[in-house]
Amino acid sequence: MTRVHQLAGAAGSAVAEETSAAYYASIAQAEEGHDGTVRHRLRPEVGDGTIEVTPLRSGFHLVRYDVAFAGGHQVAFTFPGGHFELEHCVDGRLHISETGAGAGDLRARSVALSPRGATDGVVTHPDGERYRAVSITGTWTGLESYLGGLGAGGLPPTGPESVARERYLGRSAALRPVAGPLEEIYLHRRSSPGRLLFLESRLVAALAALTDGLTAPEAPADGREPAGLSLADHEVAALRRVPGLLWQERHAPPTLAALARASSMSVRRLTTGFRALYGMSVGEYHRGQCLDRAAALLVETDWPVARIAHEVGYASAGNFGYAFRRDRGTSPARFRRAHS
Repeated sequence: MTRVHQLAGAAGSAVAEETSAAYYASIAQAEEGHDGTVRHRLRPEVGDGTIEVTPLRSGFHLVRYDVAFAGGHQVAFTFPGGHFELEHCVDGRLHISETGAGAGDLRARSVALSPRGATDGVVTHPDGERYRAVSITGTWTGLESYLGGLGAGGLPPTGPESVARERYLGRSAALRPVAGPLEEIYLHRRSSPGRLLFLESRLVAALAALTDGLTAPEAPADGREPAGLSLADHEVAALRRVPGLLWQERHAPPTLAALARASSMSVRRLTTGFRALYGMSVGEYHRGQCLDRAAALLVETDWPVARIAHEVGYASAGNFGYAFRRDRGTSPARFRRAHS
């Protein structure tokens, strides 16, 4: 039977400090870095990987996950109103079950935002499945103070409860621009005097995207369907398989017609349904998926750019470089130097 770990309390409170310390002590060995970062390395019997925690200003903590738990892993949480958490899943899957919001999976490229009210539930890591993510935790009042210190106004209202639930389960297309700066935080491995300044700068960029996202029009509250479109459960399941099919065949991507046949639906149904689920076209999602993987390889390996270009499905280093610059605003070589 899988043990259920416990986290509770407002950020910075004695209860929160006590439960988080007990949690990390039960699963990992801690290594403290020079800038205050604590790396919790999972014990072999628990799984493989690390959880890194870096303290930032205004009581915020940056948490970077790169973990695969053996036998699955569950964490129950009880947070009071005012708890703030903004999490971006870079890769993998995390199942969330929360009393008010319901249940859902936080998947690659999605962003989850905690509501202002109290939350109570369980998160589950599937057995052996690698989860890579970055999270900013603190309090909503601390966030307002942080923004005030920057001379910015407060965040816009988070909207009705139904919309807040969808944002909590990572289903809000309006919050997807937040993923960019958070992913830069995840990928940054460079140890330098300016590291904390870089992390703070990306936090500010993420909060700017969050502010814009909270004022953008939202999809309907079910988080899946635009007006007039109704997707059956089997269609949702088929559409969820499309990113994997594209990645498997990235060196010779299937046409929309081929994807539609594999999904047992028309091309129109495929394209409108995919946009309803992911907030972008099939091509946009696949291009982002490939460039996200390329960014990780630039930081985590010493492979030549041409090899990385081929690995993520580009026919030439030139085509890859052009696409990467358009997406990231810099060349692959400069990106590697800045983050390695």
